[in-house]
Amino acid sequence: MTAPHLAERLIRRYYECVDRQDPAMFDLFHSSIRYKRPGYPVIKGMAEFREFYAARRVIVEGRHVVDALFHSGAKVAVEGRFTGVLRDGSAADLTFSDFFDLIEEADTVLIASRRTYFDDTRV
Repeated sequence: MTAPHLAERLIRRYYECVDRQDPAMFDLFHSSIRYKRPGYPVIKGMAEFREFYAARRVIVEGRHVVDALFHSGAKVAVEGRFTGVLRDGSAADLTFSDFFDLIEEADTVLIASRRTYFDDTRV
């Protein structure tokens, strides 16, 4: 069972890293990461995950604000708001929900899977 403060710190760090486009973000995920989001096939493994962020993600830049974070065992749920710019130059201002499964490995906690849902079909 993942300690609540470790889980919350990990997830908040993820959003900080992704918003800064910091490659340290990838260190927060297990090498066999599974990422599911509407409109894309399931992303499996670190190579596909990195490729998604490098070439397929429609978001160019932006900021996540976490409105609520819920933790139970090895699961974390987040509700929040995202504002940013998409590849086509349009602005995005939307709500999102993320669901994370965590794994403890070698005295650290990593994100093993993520499922994302947006209230905007462009993302």
